[in-house]
Amino acid sequence: MREKGLSAKEVLRRLLEHYREDAHFSSGRVLGSMCTEPLPIARAAHMLFIEANLGNPGLYPGTVKMEREVIESLGNLMGLEEPKGYILSGGTEANITALYLAKKRNGGRYVVYPRSAHFSINKGIKLLDLKPLPVDLTEDYVMDVDHLRRRIREVGEGAITSVVAVAGSTEFGTVDPVEEISEVIPEGVPLHVDAAFGGFVLPFLNFPRKYNFEVEGVSSITVDPHKMGLSTIPSGALLLRSIEGFKRIAVSSPYLTEPMAYTLAGTRASAAVAATWAVMNFMGREGYREVVEECMRNTRYLDKELTKLGFPHVVEPTINVLASLADDPESLQKRLEEMRWYVSKVCRPPALRFVLMPHVKRSHLMEFLRDFRGLIQL
Repeated sequence: MREKGLSAKEVLRRLLEHYREDAHFSSGRVLGSMCTEPLPIARAAHMLFIEANLGNPGLYPGTVKMEREVIESLGNLMGLEEPKGYILSGGTEANITALYLAKKRNGGRYVVYPRSAHFSINKGIKLLDLKPLPVDLTEDYVMDVDHLRRRIREVGEGAITSVVAVAGSTEFGTVDPVEEISEVIPEGVPLHVDAAFGGFVLPFLNFPRKYNFEVEGVSSITVDPHKMGLSTIPSGALLLRSIEGFKRIAVSSPYLTEPMAYTLAGTRASAAVAATWAVMNFMGREGYREVVEECMRNTRYLDKELTKLGFPHVVEPTINVLASLADDPESLQKRLEEMRWYVSKVCRPPALRFVLMPHVKRSHLMEFLRDFRGLIQL
């Protein structure tokens, strides 16, 4: 740190230099991220509540009310009339917390999860000194329920801490057969659904299968408003059927305005609560439905055009995530990045991965396809 500070003008000048080095969603060239531009109303709300810290909730009764309303709205989207939960820093914290709750509730050592699960599940397993028990995927890239049965028999029912299912996988956007999974797992074992991405997509697609609290065995769900919810970062939610789960991990916080703390983080970036409240009230179900429909139209368009070029999908897109088979996706990804197109890759099977977020417009895709055609013809 400098002995004497710089002028505000100089600080801003240097900030802009760094800002120009970053990729920005507004360019339409970020095609592999599950985050997007927050709506202007979300930005405004975030800045208005920038000092809020729900780690000390007694100072922020207005923000507490908004969090409760957001949790209720998210729970309703997930099929639960009276949900309990908190806005956390994102899907990683929510998933780790869900595993922590399961360990406290159920004991056991093994976490059972599909091979398509987000890496935060393995983070949680390591942090909590649990054991991984991955389950193979079917040819449709969802959890193989037959293999799940065999996995449970391998270790015994009493050894299972938690079972995790995914509703909108990171690589393929696929949705596990949550109802079938619920019927297979031992009674009393928590079933957590990671809908960090799919939580703001599936409700607006009239998805035909049950994947949320409508399935009786589901005990907790992760949903991220800072993804398709169009809120600011960081905003992730963990939803439960009962507050009892959170009470199991509560610790005393006698010097704060509430005697007990229920979340992993002490200080909580609560401006995102206001941003989420604002954007959900602004959008309504109708607004989100329109956004999701446009994203799906773009997903189907890109899928069709890439198939013509010899890059068919790994699996037909369920949501606005597309994995297109490619012989050398890593090389293609690097060459595209040199052209300032930002996509990601899948290792098994080798594929390029695209996430068709709201900031990606049809005009951006047409420009990308023009450049991509030129690239593969070199």
